[in-house]
Amino acid sequence: MQIPGAHIERLNAVAIGTLLAIVTFLLFAVIYRFGGKFAQSLLNDTRRVSGIFSSYSWMHLACVATLAGVGEELLFRGFLQIWLSNHFTITWAILIASIIFGLLHYLSHAYFISVTLMSIAFGVAYYITDSLLMVMVWHGVYDFIALFVLIKYQGLMGVDSVNES
Repeated sequence: MQIPGAHIERLNAVAIGTLLAIVTFLLFAVIYRFGGKFAQSLLNDTRRVSGIFSSYSWMHLACVATLAGVGEELLFRGFLQIWLSNHFTITWAILIASIIFGLLHYLSHAYFISVTLMSIAFGVAYYITDSLLMVMVWHGVYDFIALFVLIKYQGLMGVDSVNES
């Protein structure tokens, strides 16, 4: 039998994760529009990424985003951050896990900085809430929104169509 409190806790984690994903996407949209050279570097990286996924349907994009959100958060927050926090302060654990996350996603200096800062936010949120589900949803929903917009509606982000040459 399902415990109502646990059900509400999971719904809250999904709702908060979704809200944080939307806010994060909107923040990046502002950076893309007004961020100067930093934004241009990010836009160049997004062109490369959107090219990889340009033929994917929205369902394929949802699967990629879900797998990234669940898999990467299990690895970086659920395992690495916890393991590191047994050997270092939580600040160092979050920072080290986030730098490794950023290095594994490296496309440029701007992309590394963005991904590392986002990973720090995920790590702090996980530490404060102790909700891996919330961070997984945040990560996965953000990835889905970003991929979907960058592939299907590039003009909204100032990205030229990937099908143009």
